[in-house]
Amino acid sequence: MIETLTGKKIIVPTEQGPHPLPWPYSHGVRVGNMLWIAGQVALDEELRLIGPGDPEAQARQTWRNIKMVVEAAGGKITDIVRVCTYLRDLSAMDAVHKVRRELFPDRDYPVATVVQVAALGLPGLELETEAFAVIGCS
Repeated sequence: MIETLTGKKIIVPTEQGPHPLPWPYSHGVRVGNMLWIAGQVALDEELRLIGPGDPEAQARQTWRNIKMVVEAAGGKITDIVRVCTYLRDLSAMDAVHKVRRELFPDRDYPVATVVQVAALGLPGLELETEAFAVIGCS
């Protein structure tokens, strides 16, 4: 049986996200128990770039931001079921995988896609990760 998507669209409040948004999008949108998380990058709460030139440091900050969004929506990191990471350079994949292994030590990994891109939205970014979670599934 297929469950239908029910519930009202709820925007994760900006003040509960990783940083204020000077751009026209939401960090996360929840409908029912489904949560779409916008592409997160290595910006801290002051919009400072963390780890210029360091993919591992950027991956850690990116996942800190993802964790903040999923928790603000009532979930936890293990509720994430899908990620898509955009890399400036595929040589950063080992760093991305290292951080993901630490976050999911039980090997209960989300499905994942990695795509190399020509550029990301801000100078100095090495990666961007978007995620999808099913709140309460873990």
